[in-house]
Amino acid sequence: MTTTYPPGLPAVPDDAWNTEPLGDLGIDQPEEGPATAVSRHAVDAESAEQAELRLLAYVSWGTSPGADLRGMTAKAIEELRTGRWSVELRVPGEY
Repeated sequence: MTTTYPPGLPAVPDDAWNTEPLGDLGIDQPEEGPATAVSRHAVDAESAEQAELRLLAYVSWGTSPGADLRGMTAKAIEELRTGRWSVELRVPGEY
């Protein structure tokens, strides 16, 4: 499943679900449509859907007010270990 911003996002706790970047995967530049920055993150969560929502909340929480996050998506890729997920973040824009 892919989750698109902005759903009903949860509040970000002090530990921010131990979210950490795993890597920048570069810019996806399709022949048509906007370029998309792609990155991978690790997030503590009980399910793929929860990991996606948590990453979107974390990015939204840590982004400057007024930043255009419309079209941002998160997709859980794999469970790294029990309760820890790898999630791909895609943010369309001009890069």
